[in-house]
Amino acid sequence: MVKKSELLWVAGVLILLMWSMPASSIATYNPGDVATTVTVEERGVWLNRTEMFVPREKLIKFLDDLKDAHFTSVYVDVYFQGSIIYPNSRYLPEFPGVSEPDILTWLIPEIKKRGMRAEAWVEYGFYAFHTPDASKTKDRGVFLNDNPELMAIADDGLDHLHNMQWGDFFSLCPANPKSHELLINVFTEILERYPLDGINLDRIRFPNEHFCFCNYCKEHFKSDTGLELKPYKEGTTEYHKFMDWRKEQLNKFMKIASAKFHSIRPGLTVSLSSIPPESMDAMGQGWDYWLKEGYVDAAMPMLYGDSNFKERIMKLKTFPYWSEKIFPGLDAAGLSPEVILEQIKFAKSQGAKGIVFWYSGRLGDDLPVLKSSPFAQPAVSPLGKK
Repeated sequence: MVKKSELLWVAGVLILLMWSMPASSIATYNPGDVATTVTVEERGVWLNRTEMFVPREKLIKFLDDLKDAHFTSVYVDVYFQGSIIYPNSRYLPEFPGVSEPDILTWLIPEIKKRGMRAEAWVEYGFYAFHTPDASKTKDRGVFLNDNPELMAIADDGLDHLHNMQWGDFFSLCPANPKSHELLINVFTEILERYPLDGINLDRIRFPNEHFCFCNYCKEHFKSDTGLELKPYKEGTTEYHKFMDWRKEQLNKFMKIASAKFHSIRPGLTVSLSSIPPESMDAMGQGWDYWLKEGYVDAAMPMLYGDSNFKERIMKLKTFPYWSEKIFPGLDAAGLSPEVILEQIKFAKSQGAKGIVFWYSGRLGDDLPVLKSSPFAQPAVSPLGKK
């Protein structure tokens, strides 16, 4: 017979063991007293629009595969190429490639039904329009057709950013308050219409270090600094003043936008598809400050490719909130499953508490590897289910 004193001793030991469990784990007990540990970790994927224009059954199957691989969040592409993915927007046309009416009305519930979070990924940010060849059309999208003065201009006078692979991108001036208003209107409409867990901001930045030299920026940079706005040599005092001024204009946007989002839905998660550390100054995106001020709850630096991955992770490790709110974005499109696995292992060894993948269309061959090793156990997102 077991003595009462022995039972009390065993109970005391169990209490001490439970008290000493890491805060990052949640223990649940199955029949037979088998313990399963659920890790608190972000495991997300950007759901690209091309994967949303497929038959519903195929998209549902993909969500099932994500659930089976213990993903926690899906970042749903809703705003791109000067258009929106849903009908009857007050501000922008619906994208013509949408295969069925108002896909978000069923897609968001299907994501949540599988225990995953759903965030609106506003892919294009300040990029208001895209065309394969700017010389073959005068169309610049609704925002820039109606407000041509908001066009971001490069220091050589060019009005678009050319990409040899993808074509020409036109951007709203990221410094102009009118541009801020247009974007915030669209983003808040999305949040008002659909039961999303959060909003994932993208391209909240200048196209590159050569933008913006529009008339608004020339006028306000001079009034704010006393300097003429012109190309300055990198490393000079004037150059740094221009870089800092651009950051401050985006700080203003983020402060207003974040407050607006939270006024619509208190507790909403605001996350960011952020640029890597080495590009922050050139593109005016001071996302470390946005984390500090609470404008965003999480940043996903896009560390695409294999070049200098470990060095970039070690740089991120020096940032405040590294182990709490910074989740590296990995390149499922360009890397083999084996390389991705090594990157995940290294990032986690340095304290990363989450990973987000670009992008859904190239994730299929990685899922078996993910669910056999780094994602073998279920997880709960640190961003929560709000």
